[in-house]
Amino acid sequence: MSPMEFAVPQPSTERIESTIAHDLAKKGLIVAPIVVIGLGVWRGPEAALGAVLALGIVIVNFLAAAWILGWTARNAPHALTGVALMSFLVRLLIITILGAGIKALDIVDWPVFCFTLIGSYFVLLFWELRSVSLTLAYPGLKPKPGHHEE
Repeated sequence: MSPMEFAVPQPSTERIESTIAHDLAKKGLIVAPIVVIGLGVWRGPEAALGAVLALGIVIVNFLAAAWILGWTARNAPHALTGVALMSFLVRLLIITILGAGIKALDIVDWPVFCFTLIGSYFVLLFWELRSVSLTLAYPGLKPKPGHHEE
């Protein structure tokens, strides 16, 4: 390779949003047993059920966001910004309706449900920041050492 030539990584054909969402879901499933058992021991079965429901909602929300954004990027990239905003608002509305329904049924420890819902959302996002590559050379998750594309 001459000094003027540079190796340019080829864009990956994987779905970046799906990869990140599945990594978030995997991390959510890793912490779920610890959170559920810990809250169950501390505050009882209603707290454990609240944690399970909250973590389930958060994981499904991440996966739904990835699916919606991926589908839009492939089929209508010109509408990506609008779809991202509207899907966020619709998913937020759905989470609110689910939360109100759970509250009305009075089947969970409500403060634990709310704290787990909000807390797990932010904890998983901040945890994922360590895994995401912020370069155009490797969009999505950082490549593992020794697995760089050529």
